[in-house]
Amino acid sequence: MSDVADRTEWRIAKDIETAMAHARKTPQLEADGHCHYCDEHVAHGALFCNTDCRDDYQKEQEALRRAGR
Repeated sequence: MSDVADRTEWRIAKDIETAMAHARKTPQLEADGHCHYCDEHVAHGALFCNTDCRDDYQKEQEALRRAGR
């Protein structure tokens, strides 16, 4: 029985390792003082000027991923 548990634990660890490696490769947005969707000025440290821009940006990026870009 411990063989099954050991293999399961190993598989979970490998899945976590793979997911973390993928997350590290994914480019992250950096706050530059402008909204990443509409280019308006935003507060220091903010990525988007409001939730609508954030949601639209996420939808656009997801559509690009689905299209293979």
